[in-house]
Amino acid sequence: MCKIIAIANQKGGVAKTTTTINLGVGLSKVGKRVMLIDADPQGHLTMGLGFPKNLRVTLKTMMENIIMGLEFDPREAILHHEEGIDVIPSNKLLSGMDMSLFTVEDREKVLKEYLELLENDYDYILIDCMPSLGMMTINALSAADSVLIPVQPQYYAADGLMELLKVVKGIHQRFNPDLQIEGILFTMDSSHYNNSKRNKQAVRDAYGAEIRIFDQTIPRTEALAETASEGVSIFSYYAKGKGAYSYQALVQEVLNHA
Repeated sequence: MCKIIAIANQKGGVAKTTTTINLGVGLSKVGKRVMLIDADPQGHLTMGLGFPKNLRVTLKTMMENIIMGLEFDPREAILHHEEGIDVIPSNKLLSGMDMSLFTVEDREKVLKEYLELLENDYDYILIDCMPSLGMMTINALSAADSVLIPVQPQYYAADGLMELLKVVKGIHQRFNPDLQIEGILFTMDSSHYNNSKRNKQAVRDAYGAEIRIFDQTIPRTEALAETASEGVSIFSYYAKGKGAYSYQALVQEVLNHA
């Protein structure tokens, strides 16, 4: 059975894309069939895996086919990456999808309808969400079984979570009663700084009683920052470093939570 996880936070720069790529490749390395969905018009996941940004067939194409009720091959957009994962790419043209969806009946469920055509082929589908709470993110949450929330342990992290959690609760109540919170993941962590420790504790105090917080944190490392320009995961770029170790441990936590 396929599990769909949306990686979401309306704040940018919290390693959503890095986490999507490395969690996905990590799951593939232990034998899982994995698809990554680039649901961000910036196309960072697509480019971060070494694919060009001027592709003709993308997630936008597939969702437009669903909206217009066309017959189409749902696998036409799939790209195959050398590390064993499949990818549905995006580029800046996806930015018009929010406006297009506003005129569509059941507009919150277009992505869900598309993924239902693919999910039998995969054990995990990971959706890299855009840094906003617009219609594309609502589509991702409506399609997902759970949402994983990367959070940088900064001063306003606990407050910033509140808006996202309200949206998740609303999606759960209105469109997706099965939606769960996979957990909060601390990313870009400089754990030796007192500020980081204090800010992580503030999040735990505010949300830890109700929401799972991953034991594993993702460190801030040069190697993780450099992978995007290489088009590969941390496992290929620097398998013996702290970044690879941390994502390997995260994979195990996700598997244990399945």
